[in-house]
Order: sequence, then C-alpha cells, then structure tokens
Amino acid sequence: MTDKTESQPDLSSVLNHVNSLEKEKQTLQEYLNKQNEKLEKLTAAKREEMKKQLDTMITEWLKDIDVNDEKQKEEFMNGMQKIVKETKEESPVWQVMCQASATHRRNVNALQKITEDYNALKTKVEGGTFASEESRISGVKRIQPEPSQSNVWDEFEEMCKGGGATSYVPDEKVIRGMRSEWTPLR
Repeated sequence: MTDKTESQPDLSSVLNHVNSLEKEKQTLQEYLNKQNEKLEKLTAAKREEMKKQLDTMITEWLKDIDVNDEKQKEEFMNGMQKIVKETKEESPVWQVMCQASATHRRNVNALQKITEDYNALKTKVEGGTFASEESRISGVKRIQPEPSQSNVWDEFEEMCKGGGATSYVPDEKVIRGMRSEWTPLR
C-alpha cells in the first residue's frame, strides 16, 4: 500500500509539470505568432520597396537595352518578379540588377547634362556671344596699367623688408641650424 500512496503524489506532480509545460508552450506559441506577424509586415514592406525598384529603375533600364528577342526581356522580368514575390533582397541577381540599373541611370543623366552643356556652348559660338570678334570683346578693351618708373629691385627689397603677406622670415633657430649644417664645397 505504501507503493500506491507514494505513486499518487508522483503522478500529481507529473500532471502539474505537464500543465505548466502546456501553459509555457501556449505562451511561446503566442509569442511566435506575434513575431511571425511582425516579420510578415516587414517582409510586405520590403516587398513593396523591391516592387517599386523593379517598376521604376529596372523596368526603365530594361526598356533602354537593345535585345533582339523580346521574349528574353519577358523571361527576365518574370524572373525578377519572382525574386520580388519571394522577397529575396539578398539575391546576387537582384543586387547586380539594382546596381546596373542605377549606374545606367547615372550615366544617362550625365550624358544628358553634357549634351545640354554642349548645345549651350554651340549656340554661343555659332550665333551667340562668341560669334564675332566684336561680340567677344564687347567693344570695351581693358586698359593696360602704366609701366612703373621705379627700379624693380628697389621694390623687391622694400617688399622683403616690409614683411608683406608674401614674405617669409624663418626662425632664428632654423637659420642657425642651417648655418651649422652648411659646409662649403672643396
């Protein structure tokens, strides 16, 4: 009989432990569900961002590319849409395509700016401000300053003595050091 009474408390403690484990499992399951919902929201936002990149950058880039077979473009777009659908942002194909389309867009913009600058300069040369010598000079010539009557060397000496902004006087220690290092050639 003692075995029967001893097994009763063991069975109740096991049942209590099972109940506590079930509660813990339910709590963890709820936490997992909440985390999965958060992850899905983040994934949906990332998917929308990738879709936007696909629609703006990559599609425009693909339109500018000359491909003999339009079916290849369609297959490529289907593959890119599959990457977006599965939200595979880390995919090397996705990374390369985003970089390639961004580089293409930068190059197109730079080419457009260069073309605009070229056209503006061309109009200035052909019929605008640089068309003739008169328009380049604009009727007013700069007047040459009168040559100085003083001696250039006297002006140089005064400039050096005056300690002007462009003169340089080294520190006395530097001069002594230079004198001690200098030895005449023999």
